[in-house]
Amino acid sequence: MQVGSDADPRAALRAALLDQRPGAEEALRDALVARRAEHGEHDAWARLCEAVGQSALALSEYQLALRDDPADVGVLARLSVLYEERGDLDHAIECAERWTAGAPASEQAVRMLVELLGAADRPERAGQVIDEAVALGLGREAEQALRARLSASRERDEDGDELEPVPAQPTDADVVRFAHMFAGRENVHARQWAGPGGEGGYSPVREPFTVQVARNHLLGGITVGVYPLRLDDTVTFFVFDVDITKRALARARGNLVEARRLKALVATEAHRLHQALAALGVSALLEDSGYKGRHLWAFLEQPEDASVVRSFGTLFLRGPGPAAPELHVEFFPKQAAAEGGVGNLIKLPLGIHRRTGRRSRLLQPDGSGETDPFGALRRQPRLGRGALQAAIARLKAEVLAGSAAPPADGDPDPTREPPRDLGAFPPPAPSWTSVDFDTHPEVSQILAHCAVLATLRTKAEQHRRLTHDEQVVLKHALGHSGAGVLAVNYLLDACADVPPTARLQSPLAGNPISCPKIRRRIPHVTGTVDCNCPFDFAPGQYPHPRLHLLRPLPVPAAPPASEPAPWDPAERVRVLRMLRVRHQEIETEIAQVEGELVGHMERAGATEIHLDDGVLRMVQEAGTVPALSWVPAPAVPSAPPASGDRAG
Repeated sequence: MQVGSDADPRAALRAALLDQRPGAEEALRDALVARRAEHGEHDAWARLCEAVGQSALALSEYQLALRDDPADVGVLARLSVLYEERGDLDHAIECAERWTAGAPASEQAVRMLVELLGAADRPERAGQVIDEAVALGLGREAEQALRARLSASRERDEDGDELEPVPAQPTDADVVRFAHMFAGRENVHARQWAGPGGEGGYSPVREPFTVQVARNHLLGGITVGVYPLRLDDTVTFFVFDVDITKRALARARGNLVEARRLKALVATEAHRLHQALAALGVSALLEDSGYKGRHLWAFLEQPEDASVVRSFGTLFLRGPGPAAPELHVEFFPKQAAAEGGVGNLIKLPLGIHRRTGRRSRLLQPDGSGETDPFGALRRQPRLGRGALQAAIARLKAEVLAGSAAPPADGDPDPTREPPRDLGAFPPPAPSWTSVDFDTHPEVSQILAHCAVLATLRTKAEQHRRLTHDEQVVLKHALGHSGAGVLAVNYLLDACADVPPTARLQSPLAGNPISCPKIRRRIPHVTGTVDCNCPFDFAPGQYPHPRLHLLRPLPVPAAPPASEPAPWDPAERVRVLRMLRVRHQEIETEIAQVEGELVGHMERAGATEIHLDDGVLRMVQEAGTVPALSWVPAPAVPSAPPASGDRAG
């Protein structure tokens, strides 16, 4: 895809990346590579990368920004956070120390450095940092909070909860069901680890997630994460992850009141999302992750393309996001396709979090603990393909109606306008229906004679999927008239993986896509149908599907002499409508050709173009636009017959 000609291409790239347009990630990488040697604006590009989930690219851009200005405390702050998220404590501490040196009075910088040193098991150095900050004027209250955070035990959850009791031993059937429900990528899973200094992460294990691995996870021997994307880029479940931001979590360490407030915010947000999903007909399993967040799991009746599921998650999370700024929500799967990798992982429920020692637990919809977790898994319904597509259609209708936020239940911010209840939101009256494909004179004429476009219509209506190239063909074959725009948008809206931003806003200008270009774009379609229209009724014109509007009407067979031909007024009305559509098409083409010729003659300073059979003249009277007039060549009189040839 092209980055665009905007003064700041970042806005166009951001929109393309958030809409998951094909080639958007490659365009972002190309843009970054092209300006790597340039100076300036690397921090802005880094923020763009962070906003679209490209943390590795963001890290590289922040490093280039630091090259430009080694004392930029804002860049040092972001680098320290990104390095910490990657588990690179040494570089995180180095950046935090430089941040603190550049802003010695910043309580935020000191707090970050103290937390990192504590995580790296360097309490002596952390104490020195606090002493140095106090000598530079750090307040008594801030000092006490920092020392409390340093001494807080990292083997307990931040809210002071006791460890969860071990659940009842699962039966063999429970383990098999668990392994089947949470199976992701077939050839790899991950295992969580935690170090003595509080650091932690996941290590990939290049082995399948088997029933034995699932049993070991449930018994607490290991803690497993799975990669939702399967080898064929399908998924069997999706997850919403409600979490506390790292900054808010750092402020809450050692502060029991603040930790409990954040825990309540997480519970409220998870309940809000749970209710919003239920309003869409999606039953979600609620889980306390065992650390600081909650997960909402939804299971599918059959594997679905990750692009379709991603479309649901993207539409559902449109809008302002969580009510509390201390929270953020992520959706898994994070990718529509693995593209040579394995995608992002998510930790499975009912295991022990290696950093806190707490066991994940399933919750009732009201937030109370589920006393029979394996029974809850047995009872958990699965989402069918029709229900998923219906939910996507309702979310698209909500977006097109201008309200993008999911419904709230007990929104903690009284000043925030409550979002529309999706459960009661009626879809807008359709401007096009499936019947119109067979009754509208223009569209039905084209589809009746173009097997390629008819096949795309069937695919969109029956399979709810269109590739990017198939969308392009539909738009540029049908989208040159008002009716064509309505027909195209109807088919795009029917596709679960096509975002609302792909709709046409008005008829396209220029020429329709040619048949050869259609065959190059979608050979998988054109190779299976009869795609070789001769268009002998339109000589001299390049082949394209809209030429079928010029196709002459079939001459009806003459009725027997004994029976008068029936006259149907409704049929004649349909013929009249068809003729008017053709007339408009011809007038449009005439105006286009005339405009090209006038432009050519004005540039050449000519007023006439001579042909063998006449002259085309450009005439322009005062106060009028140029007009073209065709003057036929005078007829040449035939010579009289010679005398010798006269009959006698």
